[in-house]
Amino acid sequence: MSVKAFIKRKFPRDKENELFNCLRSLRNIVPRQSGYISGEYLKAIDHPDEIMTISTWFSYEDWQAWFESEDRRKVQAEIDAIDGVTSEYAVYRYIKTR
Repeated sequence: MSVKAFIKRKFPRDKENELFNCLRSLRNIVPRQSGYISGEYLKAIDHPDEIMTISTWFSYEDWQAWFESEDRRKVQAEIDAIDGVTSEYAVYRYIKTR
């Protein structure tokens, strides 16, 4: 069953370009990952210092493989090194409502 991964990042306004450069690196890597379906990046309207990444994966195991991959960890380490940037993760699965 497919899942959606949500990553909320908060950042100081003066670090936006540095963060976006890292996100561009991820955008180049992630489409080659097994199980990746799609992804999008959203910037909060009421909180211009927040970005939400939403990615869709065929399975939770596919997401986990990406999350634990060396490629992702390397770029995330660069993100973590940017002063004031935080990352929060949540993964959701689809549910039947009928």
